[in-house]
Amino acid sequence: MSEFIKAAPKSWHHRLIIPAIPKDGTPYTESFSLTADRKINYWGQPYSLTAPLQAEVEAYRAEGRIITVISVSGSVTVPCSRCLGPAGVAIGGELRYLFSLDKEEDKKAEPDHETDGDEELMILDSWEDEIDLGPLVWEVMITLLPTVPLCSEECRGLCPKCGADLNTSSCTCTDEEGDPRFEVLKSLVQKEQYK
Repeated sequence: MSEFIKAAPKSWHHRLIIPAIPKDGTPYTESFSLTADRKINYWGQPYSLTAPLQAEVEAYRAEGRIITVISVSGSVTVPCSRCLGPAGVAIGGELRYLFSLDKEEDKKAEPDHETDGDEELMILDSWEDEIDLGPLVWEVMITLLPTVPLCSEECRGLCPKCGADLNTSSCTCTDEEGDPRFEVLKSLVQKEQYK
């Protein structure tokens, strides 16, 4: 498990009470919200939740397992990848988790006991009567964070020479300069154009 996924805030706890999930397979649904008391530093980017993260869990029993679908939605602020200005980004998505009380289940290799890549099988102790959803909600949220956030699709970014924000002003830098190692090729192209 990644360091980022294990780094859920200590205040992120929400208990799913296992006996509350109907044994007949009927879905049990619950909604709640969680707040982050600090910025989320993910791959060097500082993300801030702009409001409490909304979470919904749907849990049901099937074939001796507890299947949970955890959905999250919210918005984060992060520096834009192009201009470094604030970028507000909406996030939303879900992951599915399988819980089993059968300690031998993770050793079974039969096809009907395998998970489909979107699920993670977690073995519970037989005495457990609740599941802490906080770290799982954190995992869902972390997987939804944008890796290349933009303040807008039209963002022009910063000038690579003088650092001017090209969204708010222009600069006097010329694009004619290039890598001096390619001057020979540039002169060949110019000669071909004049022939």
